[in-house]
Amino acid sequence: MALINVTNTTRKEKSLLLNTLAGSVKTLENSYTTVDLRNEHCVTGKIVKVDGYMNLEMEDVVFYDMRGAQKCLATFYVCGRNIRQVHIPKRIDPVEMFKNQLTNLTRRKEKTKKVFKTSRAEKKNLQTIREAYK
Repeated sequence: MALINVTNTTRKEKSLLLNTLAGSVKTLENSYTTVDLRNEHCVTGKIVKVDGYMNLEMEDVVFYDMRGAQKCLATFYVCGRNIRQVHIPKRIDPVEMFKNQLTNLTRRKEKTKKVFKTSRAEKKNLQTIREAYK
């Protein structure tokens, strides 16, 4: 499973990734799977990129139409509204996938380095408090 990188997404896309099943499809990036389309066709290949609207970019694709004819393609793009079902590969545990999705998508506060002005102000405040309570 791929780690979820949401640095280049908008707020709305981040919200969609957290609150819809698009986030679970996002965890399938860089893995091979099958996607069933609304028009009875299906596509099997490697998912390269997924956005918050569940639009998929795939590579090394085999496209199957409803009559069973196959066509090999280098790349393939699927609009999210045309997806009926995304198959989760058997080697991936769905419970772990959802846990990883939630832990990787939640916001983490990064530690910021204090600037000199801030540290000097904190020292001055501590000194003032010590003098006041002596």
